[in-house]
Amino acid sequence: VGCGAQGLNQGLNMRDSGLDVAYALRKEAIDEKRASWRKATENGFKVGTYEDLIPQADLVVNLTPDKQHSSVVRAVQPLMKDGAALGYSHGFNIVEVGEQVRKDITVVMVAPKCPGTEVREEYKRGFGVPTLIAVHPENDPKGEGMAIAKAWAAATGGHRAGVLES
Repeated sequence: VGCGAQGLNQGLNMRDSGLDVAYALRKEAIDEKRASWRKATENGFKVGTYEDLIPQADLVVNLTPDKQHSSVVRAVQPLMKDGAALGYSHGFNIVEVGEQVRKDITVVMVAPKCPGTEVREEYKRGFGVPTLIAVHPENDPKGEGMAIAKAWAAATGGHRAGVLES
């Protein structure tokens, strides 16, 4: 969810790493062909509404602007399948705002320590950028959070530069 600097570039890296990546966007963004829709479609990604894509996703990554995080979580959470994971690239809304997430959902953070464009450029060079990872202590029902975070970090290229638990 979100196809800005981090969203697009992490998605490109994950796709190039062999993952199946799609962009779930608000219906208005699709109908009005906003920048997020254009970026995703111009780069060959599958794009659909929250209702189309979220129910089948194993990992829903919320890379929208900070001010949209809470409203996005409220919109996607009811659509997420049991046992899915919710990811962020920083923990402000979870830690500072205290955003509540369903107990069956694993919550992870993968935070590359640079702008999204550098995440992509370093990946293309065969390198990566240092990345912090974390698992929400109250939202890891199956104990898979760390494995999910490590896999996501590796798919963005972070493992090539170093991945540290936050």
